[in-house]
Amino acid sequence: MTSGTEKIKENLKINIKKYRKALKWTQYELSIQADVTHDHIQFIETGRRMPSLHVLGKIADALKVEPYELLK
Repeated sequence: MTSGTEKIKENLKINIKKYRKALKWTQYELSIQADVTHDHIQFIETGRRMPSLHVLGKIADALKVEPYELLK
């Protein structure tokens, strides 16, 4: 059974990548639009790092979605 944190990480991985690909952006392009390092985006998409609420908001803004959309 996965923990709540693991489920959130998994949802973030899937949803950030889904919305990013819908915009036909690379991780690098998302990092520029969100003003976050490319490494940070890569670590979030691979589940090695959880974003702060501030960074989550920046990513959601760049992807033009509400932050909760990335968590569900």
